[in-house]
Amino acid sequence: MQNFTENPFIIRCLYVCPNEEPKVEYLNGTEAQMEDLVHGKISSSGIDEGVCVIHNAYSEVLKMPENRTIFNEKFFGPMIVVAFDNFGNILSLPDDDLEYFSKLLALPKTE
Repeated sequence: MQNFTENPFIIRCLYVCPNEEPKVEYLNGTEAQMEDLVHGKISSSGIDEGVCVIHNAYSEVLKMPENRTIFNEKFFGPMIVVAFDNFGNILSLPDDDLEYFSKLLALPKTE
């Protein structure tokens, strides 16, 4: 597996599927790859300063399973959490955001 720091064109993200723990994925930045991951046309929603969720634009219409609620916004189907710059370019999630969103999006612990 290639380390994203070795190649600036590889984007480190958090990939979150319904009923699964978040996991680190590496994107090549192509729309086709992101569409494969979210199972259809992509859309994005800003969730924090410099952080957005890329998700299936038709997830509710397609009745995809509920995934997570982030700051009162409900997402359905698989989603990708990435950073972005002032120009809207997607970037690798910095370490602190990766750690924060990994914990925030972790499944509730069952006993």
